[in-house]
Amino acid sequence: MTTTLYSNVNIIDIDKFESYEANLLVEDGVVTDIGCNKNYDKNINVIDCSNLFMLPGFVDSHGHMTHLGKNQYEVDLRDCKSEFEVVKKIKNFLKLNSNIFWINGGGWNQENFETKSLPDNDYLSVNFPDTPITLSRIDGHATWCNKKALDMANIQEYTPVPVGGEILKENGLLTGILVDKAQQLIRNIIPKDNIDDVKKWILKAQEICLSKGLTEVHDAGISSIQFDAYKELINENKLKIRIYAMANQELFENKVSKYKSDLFELRSVKLIADGALGSNGAALIEQYQNLETYGILILDKNKLKTLFSQAFTQDFQVCIHAIGDKANREIVYALREVFENSDYDQFDHRTRIEHAQIIKASDIKEIYDLNIIASVQPMHCISDMYMAEERLGERIEDSYLWKTLINNNILLIGGSDFPVEDSSPLMGIYAAVNRTKFDDTPPGGWQPKELLNLKEALEIYTKNTAYGSFKENVKGNIEIGKIADFTLIDRNIITLPNVDILKCKISATIVNGEMVYKDF
Repeated sequence: MTTTLYSNVNIIDIDKFESYEANLLVEDGVVTDIGCNKNYDKNINVIDCSNLFMLPGFVDSHGHMTHLGKNQYEVDLRDCKSEFEVVKKIKNFLKLNSNIFWINGGGWNQENFETKSLPDNDYLSVNFPDTPITLSRIDGHATWCNKKALDMANIQEYTPVPVGGEILKENGLLTGILVDKAQQLIRNIIPKDNIDDVKKWILKAQEICLSKGLTEVHDAGISSIQFDAYKELINENKLKIRIYAMANQELFENKVSKYKSDLFELRSVKLIADGALGSNGAALIEQYQNLETYGILILDKNKLKTLFSQAFTQDFQVCIHAIGDKANREIVYALREVFENSDYDQFDHRTRIEHAQIIKASDIKEIYDLNIIASVQPMHCISDMYMAEERLGERIEDSYLWKTLINNNILLIGGSDFPVEDSSPLMGIYAAVNRTKFDDTPPGGWQPKELLNLKEALEIYTKNTAYGSFKENVKGNIEIGKIADFTLIDRNIITLPNVDILKCKISATIVNGEMVYKDF
């Protein structure tokens, strides 16, 4: 039996919204005593927490571990303000990686460019005529390719457009932008990942996440090779962060079985109903503002009904990416019809809408009635606010409705969608309670009626996420009998002004009673 006493710690009770001084005893990864005024064996492992503040372990309910780790070894374009800067970054990358055959990168966002227009392949192709280049948009829903990559994939102006995707053209010519399902045309020929690389990327992501105070990540949409990589890491005792994995649709349809170990569980499937707002792929009921498109509906009601039934039959939870109001409505209608024509409504399904960004008021009651969980990413709000206004116009009132959802008794769980956003839960909490950029603009917050209070914001990263993964009976609070997943910070977050939340420093991360990250 492994026994550790965490002494001199200030425990933050989120339910009571108060803190108190205590010692805390952990045996075999479970809290067995709080207060700890008893006499213990002198040989017990004691960790002096130096009066730090202990929270239930932060959980990111929507992240992408492999992508986060892989991004550390590719061209990072998140801070680029123009195509010129993109090319400069690639050239610098090539100086350090001269033997590379295919250049992958990501993080570009045309909203950061002066033109705010989607790029084309001309400038990339002139500068890199002989090296295939594929650059993923920050949301992962569009890929920017140079001509060499397009030619290698045999993508021409007449290439059939895959259902659920777009091949963008201008004046009949390819721009090099592939949206949503059309990205598969290029992915089919990109050199395949090998399992050793995937393991390396997961471990790199684990290092980053633990340093941000995350004790658990809901890995949204793992592939077969990623699943195999996790199992090898488990066998090698290298997995130190808790993972609640969602199988991607391909892995699920290949009849994957549920899987559970001490730190890893696979019992849900990630589906994608539409694209992203930034690449004009989110499926809307009405056309985009100033654009002749409704976005891309990848899964319609009938396909969703089939997938719901398959998942429920296998006792799988369904987690569905849906951003646009059309996609969110299709989910509601599909689930309602499945329940009306079966006894699945008696099944503890805990269906999750991942993102739930734009929802018509008339659909909110249905979401509650169907017991759907809203999995939201507060950082998206402060990143997207001005872009969203341009895309939606007056319909902006239907977007990022966090407080409205809570007021309608819909459970919210919080995440980041990393690497789209930073994996820091403190940043997510800041965004939830302030709805401002880090320079405090706009004053008073964007759509301030949707601000969460700090208690609500802490809950969506702790106890609520436990419910979202069927773990509410074993974690989410600091209580005797619950799993010892904790985040230690250097100050009392519940007494800070909301604008000062980012002054908190992650001091330690504890998973299963083991301190897996320490900075104090």
